[in-house]
Parts: sequence; C-alpha cells; structure tokens
Amino acid sequence: DRTTSLQGWRRARHFIVEYHLFTLCTETKAHNVDCYWPNPLVESYIIRIHKHLFSNCTIEEVIWMDPPDDTLTVLILIPVFLTLAMIALVVWCSKRSDLLA
Repeated sequence: DRTTSLQGWRRARHFIVEYHLFTLCTETKAHNVDCYWPNPLVESYIIRIHKHLFSNCTIEEVIWMDPPDDTLTVLILIPVFLTLAMIALVVWCSKRSDLLA
C-alpha cells in the first residue's frame, strides 16, 4: 500500500515538473512572437491536450451519497438558529440603543 502511494506521488511529481516546463515553454514562445500569454490559441491547445490525456483518468466511478439524516439535520439547523439568534440580537440592541449609547 505504501509503495503504491509512493509511486503515485512520484508520477504526480513528474507530471507537475513536466507541466511546469510546458507552461514556461509556451509562455516564452508566446512572448518571443509578441503575443500575450495565455492566448485563445494556446488555451484551446492546452484544453485539447487535457481532454485527450485525462478523459479516462479515474479507474472507478465515484458514487456520491447523501450524509446521514442526523448530520444533514444538524447542518441545516445550525445556520437557521444562528440567523434567528442574530436577528434577535439586532432587535434587542435596537430597542436598547438609548441605554447603550
């Protein structure tokens, strides 16, 4: 398990280095021909490369699942109660503005 993650990291590191070199190359060439970088032509080229190389990147399809009902309820109720508490605080402070000033 550890060797697979190490190999994956090495592959990722190699990819990052190569991508950085590619970016520097395209930027330099664009500046050499007095063209701003990135431009639509370079951008479409990079997008085409990414679509070709990464079209089937995942081995297995990710299945998204809803969180458990308890977690979902808490995630919904916390902002509702915080909103109500802030409204109550504003109303309370506005009624007591003569004492607080």
